[in-house]
Amino acid sequence: MDLVQLFPAAAYAKNGADIRLAVDAVEDMFRLPDLTHVVIVAGDSDYIALAQRCRRLGRYVVGVGVAGSTSRALAAACDELVTYDALPGIEPADPAQLSAGQAPGINGARAQADEPGRRSRQGRRPAAEVSDETDPEPEDPQEAATRLLERALRLGQEKDDVDWLHSSAVKSQMRRMDPSFSERALGYRSFSDFVKSRAAIAELDETNPARLIRLSQARPGR
Repeated sequence: MDLVQLFPAAAYAKNGADIRLAVDAVEDMFRLPDLTHVVIVAGDSDYIALAQRCRRLGRYVVGVGVAGSTSRALAAACDELVTYDALPGIEPADPAQLSAGQAPGINGARAQADEPGRRSRQGRRPAAEVSDETDPEPEDPQEAATRLLERALRLGQEKDDVDWLHSSAVKSQMRRMDPSFSERALGYRSFSDFVKSRAAIAELDETNPARLIRLSQARPGR
């Protein structure tokens, strides 16, 4: 492991460490043919191009980011996205710290380091522009997961022209459509438990060792 710390001499060089890491990673793709996985611990959209290039070079890319503050575009560029707070040995952030404006996990240092520059940039913006800005309403992760499951089942049935699909194939399809999907992050111990909680959408057959899933036959309009 090569620990990289660059001290920029001016504000325009603040992304120097990011560029250095990206260049080193791409170089390693060509230098080390046995390297099969790349893990990007960041939520910054600056790493989208790196994730895409690594995948084009045949590597499996895993993103590790903080829930709610990871770029969706970065998540889509990875093969898999893991929530930082769900990693073994990581304690969830204290709500008191979040209310005090301290960013959790891996983004904390970055947020504090960028704060002076952020204030100076906002200070030059018109007051009307700042006051009119509103953050978009976050999407309910449970509802999004339900829609994702239904889409994956429909795609699988249309592709294979069968009703019952293997559980592992459905989950893989969901991860391809949304690498950030994780049943554990939604509060379920297993993918089967997640499917059971969506009985209005899907039926689970546990009598088969492979565990099969299909769209619920009792759905309205069916």
